[in-house]
Amino acid sequence: MPASSINPSKNTMAIAARFSAASGTYHEAAAVQRNVAESLGRFFPDVPPTAHILEIGCGTGVLTAIVRRRYPGLWIDVVDVSARMIAQARTRMGFDNRIRCRVVDLRHVPTTRLYPLIVSSSSLHWINPLEEGLAKMAALLEPGGRVVFSLMTHGTLGELRKCRLRVAPHKTPAGSLPTLRQVRHGLRYAGLTVLDDRKEIRRIEYPSAELFLRHIHDQGLTGGAVSTSCLPLNRRELLEVIKTYQASYPAGAGVVASYHVAYFVARKSGG
Repeated sequence: MPASSINPSKNTMAIAARFSAASGTYHEAAAVQRNVAESLGRFFPDVPPTAHILEIGCGTGVLTAIVRRRYPGLWIDVVDVSARMIAQARTRMGFDNRIRCRVVDLRHVPTTRLYPLIVSSSSLHWINPLEEGLAKMAALLEPGGRVVFSLMTHGTLGELRKCRLRVAPHKTPAGSLPTLRQVRHGLRYAGLTVLDDRKEIRRIEYPSAELFLRHIHDQGLTGGAVSTSCLPLNRRELLEVIKTYQASYPAGAGVVASYHVAYFVARKSGG
């Protein structure tokens, strides 16, 4: 389904609801996201000692903790569409008064403050259309400022998508993850110059297809247009997906799942 045919508000509400429901289990289940956030931290630039930093999609504070370690004493503004995720981050990390939280979609963040650095990890791929999110990040950057982010791209959990389409071809998910080309195009469209971009594929083994599905459910990855269709899978179809996955993607005593991760550093002109 083309991006233009997906209702952005309904998509955001579905994602917020799913992540809110998974807020209590997300942090423990999100091993891939934690590793990706650690890798992203290596791309952080130096910023002025009085700077404010903006984090998009803070979740349970995985990247927030890395930002705070890298830039001790700086102000960090964090936003997320899920109030319960932010509550988990606040409780887990013990936010001080230098970390300010707001429950809001990136596209609705006011431009009353411009930032020298905006960061995000494993979050932006949920925005549809992605170009809107990238354009808003550019609008929130001060001249010469940078965005540093990671996101999941096309091919992530591709094994599961193939199994689902094999079992229920009439229940195609409404959306899809962005390609590298789409991300690069979106950054150029937003007026940002790409300074660095890298891609990696992380293949993770799980004890069984059933436990793998439980794992992604506990991460909140089963909401939004990327994961759902107008017609949900029924129990028989879900059991058939598990059976098909187990037979099609074995690894050791379990199964394998792939995560296609991209890292970007881009700069706004001026400054």
